[in-house]
Amino acid sequence: MKIRLVLICCLLFISSSFASYYMLGMRNSKYAFAAYENTKHWGVALENSFFVEEVELQYARAAAFYTFYLNLGFKGAYALYYGRRYNGDFYDVGAMLVLKYNIVNRLLQIGAMIQPFYDSDLKSKSAYNAWVQAIPLEEVGLFLGIKNQADYRDLERRAYAGVVFDLPHIVLKPEVSTPLEKGCKSTTRITVNFVYKKSL
Repeated sequence: MKIRLVLICCLLFISSSFASYYMLGMRNSKYAFAAYENTKHWGVALENSFFVEEVELQYARAAAFYTFYLNLGFKGAYALYYGRRYNGDFYDVGAMLVLKYNIVNRLLQIGAMIQPFYDSDLKSKSAYNAWVQAIPLEEVGLFLGIKNQADYRDLERRAYAGVVFDLPHIVLKPEVSTPLEKGCKSTTRITVNFVYKKSL
């Protein structure tokens, strides 16, 4: 496992020589990630659950992705990924397709994501996420949506809303979500996502 992670890190380092930009950030208050995208819109990414777990229980994921642009304000991306816990007790592999439609530049965005995947314990699953985001002010807006995409690992239907701070190089999105299924053991959750993006 350590050899695999070293090889992934080497791949990311080499790819940076050909990158048009790089990204650093955090997902769901748990996963730190780094990504590079080249001028042809192909990219690679690596994330790791550094923040809340002991080393042997941490999870690492490597992904390859492609960003595409369509007419009339549509933008999308698809990705293939493989992830594994350090102690080897589970792994997952899957794909992800994201499509966003921007109205009047950034004023209003409608987005959707589908994510079919295989988990070595949970077996074949499909996740989704749909949202609306509005940025009426220059750098501040609101978003809300519905998803069953896992914040951590288990799929659970949740409604969510939050504030987006869309600055020149940083996007910060604190989010509050609540479960929609009766009898769900999970409770209201507060998470933070942010991305720092810089051209090379």
